[in-house]
Amino acid sequence: MPPDAKDKEDEEETDHFKIGPVIGVGIPSVLSIGGTLKLTRFLGGGANIGLIPTVQLSYYGDATLSYQHYDIYGRLYPMGGGFFLQGGAGYATVDGTLSKQFAQMSYSCTYQSTGSVRTLMLTALLGYFYTTSIGFSIGADAGAQIPIAPSQVKFESKMDPCDVPQQLIDIVAKPYIDQTDASVRDTLESIGRTIIPTVNLRLGWIL
Repeated sequence: MPPDAKDKEDEEETDHFKIGPVIGVGIPSVLSIGGTLKLTRFLGGGANIGLIPTVQLSYYGDATLSYQHYDIYGRLYPMGGGFFLQGGAGYATVDGTLSKQFAQMSYSCTYQSTGSVRTLMLTALLGYFYTTSIGFSIGADAGAQIPIAPSQVKFESKMDPCDVPQQLIDIVAKPYIDQTDASVRDTLESIGRTIIPTVNLRLGWIL
């Protein structure tokens, strides 16, 4: 077979549509799952779900956090190989919880404040994603998640036990309540304004 015909055949072979599942680990998403596709050697895309289990991150404040991030993305493979540039958009939902205890007279009480914020996130990444001839794929990427227009923080709270006299709550517990609510609000608002670095390792099976 002439060399130019062989090159054309190789190009056609690498240019066909591919799709498959991908899982990853990294930061801020401890676990991510999704799917990716290649339309051509140079263009691709996909969708991703990132999750953080309940964790306390002092960088953002005192509240304990849980995190979910959903996005869709496009990829450009400028050299037709594994190296790519990626841009995406999606929503991150962050829940924050903080509990404080106070004791007065014969009463001991725990106040729990729970808040949530939903933020539009833009994602910019660069990375490398290598796919073998049998479809097994491995890659790494790094970049940033950029929050845009976070929603207002929504609150729910509860007092346990519930038989604490209202007068005691108004006089003694109110500083604890205000401080707890403020800590949750500050933590969630900090996330809603902060650019978050992201680093991931990914495995997939692309056919």
